[in-house]
Amino acid sequence: MYGHTPEAVFNGEITISVEWQTKLNVKVEDCIRISGDYVTAENVTVTTECGDVNGFTKDGAYSFRGIPYAMPPVGKRRWQPPESLRPKTGNCWNGTYPAFKYGSTCFQISPYDKKTLIGSEDCLYLNVLTPTLDMNASKPVMVWIHGGSLQFSSGSWPLYSPTERLAAETDIVYVGFNYRLHAFGFMALQVLADQSPLNVSGNYGFMDMITVLEWVQTNIRNFGGDPNQVTVFGQSSGGTAIFALLASPLCQGLFHRAWLLSASAILNKTVNDAYRDNEVFLTRTGCGSDVRCLYGLSAAKVTQAVPWNVFPYWAMEDQGDLPTRNHFDGAIAVVDGVVIPEAPFLAWSKGNMVDVPLLIGSCANEIDYNPVERTMNTWTWDQYVRHVNAKMGTFGNLTLETALRLYPVNRSTPEFQLTSMASDIASNCPNDVLAQYASSTFKSPVYRYVVTSTPSVPVHAVGIPFPASYSFHMWDIFAFFGLIQDYIKEPTLRDIQWQRNVQKEVISFVRTGKPTSEWGTYPDVTALLSDVTELAKAYNPAQCEFLMKGGFFSHAWIN
Repeated sequence: MYGHTPEAVFNGEITISVEWQTKLNVKVEDCIRISGDYVTAENVTVTTECGDVNGFTKDGAYSFRGIPYAMPPVGKRRWQPPESLRPKTGNCWNGTYPAFKYGSTCFQISPYDKKTLIGSEDCLYLNVLTPTLDMNASKPVMVWIHGGSLQFSSGSWPLYSPTERLAAETDIVYVGFNYRLHAFGFMALQVLADQSPLNVSGNYGFMDMITVLEWVQTNIRNFGGDPNQVTVFGQSSGGTAIFALLASPLCQGLFHRAWLLSASAILNKTVNDAYRDNEVFLTRTGCGSDVRCLYGLSAAKVTQAVPWNVFPYWAMEDQGDLPTRNHFDGAIAVVDGVVIPEAPFLAWSKGNMVDVPLLIGSCANEIDYNPVERTMNTWTWDQYVRHVNAKMGTFGNLTLETALRLYPVNRSTPEFQLTSMASDIASNCPNDVLAQYASSTFKSPVYRYVVTSTPSVPVHAVGIPFPASYSFHMWDIFAFFGLIQDYIKEPTLRDIQWQRNVQKEVISFVRTGKPTSEWGTYPDVTALLSDVTELAKAYNPAQCEFLMKGGFFSHAWIN
């Protein structure tokens, strides 16, 4: 079992097969070695539908790490819907499961070194962090869907995931999990559809997410949570996933609020278009239409065959910059007719949605965390103008002139203006469109915010080399997770107040279905979120009107 067997101090033996069928004989002693840290632990046990799980205490909460929620999607289960662990199918574990270590990340290219492959195809595990094990406590539940362009990261990525401390301090139950990524999670091919029980292929990662939400409905009460108070929240492609799930009939009743952070607002590629675009993958594998060959490929071979830097450009390396006319990255998630029957906006217009309160956020300077132009923080205004000319000039002189008028020189810094323009195109203005569609079709309230808070010192988000100075992608989720002091060694009072304000607003939304009482619904109100909540009619209204009417919605972030 790749990277999963707990590194623990046990009196006893653990034998775990790939199929999770063998007996687990575990005796937990006074301390468990977890990820290199010794944690004084109370041996705690919770009963799930599939059997008992052992966890431990940390930072005032109970922690259960690496609980399998589906059979390992390896061998014949690659490119198939997840096979839930259920007593009726006889695929549960025997004995008590040791939930002490996070499951392996799903197979991926390391985001820090593109030459390195990490993780395993055997990766469908979830984690539960809870302030109580009282089955009658009925605590709110928050299910975290991690970001990473549907290609990277995991549900337990360091400094980008819920913690035991967060569970204790917010009095909320958190569930995080891994889902299949890139080709393993989203490769849509006709040859795979032909041998699928659903008669389609792709969107396996979304199916994994739905399986976790079903697991929560079945099991979370035993962890102190209320299955009728479930909030899904996802950042970046995690938010995009929620955008998709809000249009899925398979999600009815599985969650009751949704918080989308910096989501992509475009999800309209048909599965048939994806089949055509992804034929390059078949060519690169050398398998052609030979399905047996595809299933026989190693995980590394599958990953290497992905069309990262040829159309449909799965690497999406241009999304940290201004767009170029007629250059579009291909969608990874697709409208498949089953999991996502119709494009979300179309489905919503017909009344087909998971109609729950929505909190939709974006960050004023999204791309500041990992821009294509890594030296832009040292640019002169002349360099700024030349770059805008090279990109926006491809859309014509009038567009270029208007862009420079709306994002002018000699105001703030070139870095601020470039990241503002690019982020308005990629995320801020498109999320206004998303919020507008939702508010006009949902009966439930829709709330919209834009992060305007900036860190007191530049931040290297999740270890990315570029020093982010403005309202960058992930700044809001770092604050909610209580990680400001992990990213800023000596935070100012304003940094701390920013964190407290985000937590206050979000926890109010989780508990009541709305942020604090003064915050009205969209489109009447957009909150500008900083160390305080400022209420405005809109964020950058002149800029967004120009960009959206000028056709730039099609250049919004995708995936």
